[in-house]
Amino acid sequence: MKSFNRKSNYVRCFCCVLSLLFLTLNLEAQKVIEPGKVKQFNITVNNEDCTIKTQMLSSKKDFKADPNLTYIWYTSQKLIETNGGYDGKLIHGFYKVFYLSNQLKEEGTVKYGLKHKVWKSWYPDGKLRELLTWKNGVKSGEYILYNEKGEMMAKGQFKNNKLHGKFYTYGVGGRILEKKKYKHGDEVIPKPIVKKEKKPKKIKNKKIEETDKPIKDKKLKKKKIDSEKKEDVKTIQS
Repeated sequence: MKSFNRKSNYVRCFCCVLSLLFLTLNLEAQKVIEPGKVKQFNITVNNEDCTIKTQMLSSKKDFKADPNLTYIWYTSQKLIETNGGYDGKLIHGFYKVFYLSNQLKEEGTVKYGLKHKVWKSWYPDGKLRELLTWKNGVKSGEYILYNEKGEMMAKGQFKNNKLHGKFYTYGVGGRILEKKKYKHGDEVIPKPIVKKEKKPKKIKNKKIEETDKPIKDKKLKKKKIDSEKKEDVKTIQS
């Protein structure tokens, strides 16, 4: 009897543990599906040439939109991009665009309707096409462009939607074709290098030569005068 009672107690304890576990899981499941607490949820939009999978806010967010920025939002089973505002539920989360072949075409992150962090795009065969960095809807950071062969064509930096810093264009084999520099979108033209004309070297002992010249002239004159005097004396004697 004692062994039977012990076994029955173990069974009761085990059943209690299981019931508590199921109750906890049920409560967690209820928390997940409560619509009022869901901040965003996944959506899929099918277009004629691509399929977009992304996330949007569960409710409309009220805030003053920046007139200089482009917002991505959802309404009537469509994704719309507008400058300076929006009129639906903002996209917020991951953003993926697929070709009809299911090959990834574009991928990035959206923060309250604005492109954010690194965005990448691919050619239909899967080769990387472009890499562009965003910061709250503004181009800001590294930019790289590739051709269909996977070779780098251009590389630079953006700041406040404008090219800023060194910008390179490449040819076959990664050879640099052109190198430019930008400052807030304007190309910085390097100043032409002007070679300084070399000054003529100073002739040594120039002063001495110049002072010697009149002295030599004086000696010649004296010799001439002396010779003339001698000639006069000869004529007188004769």
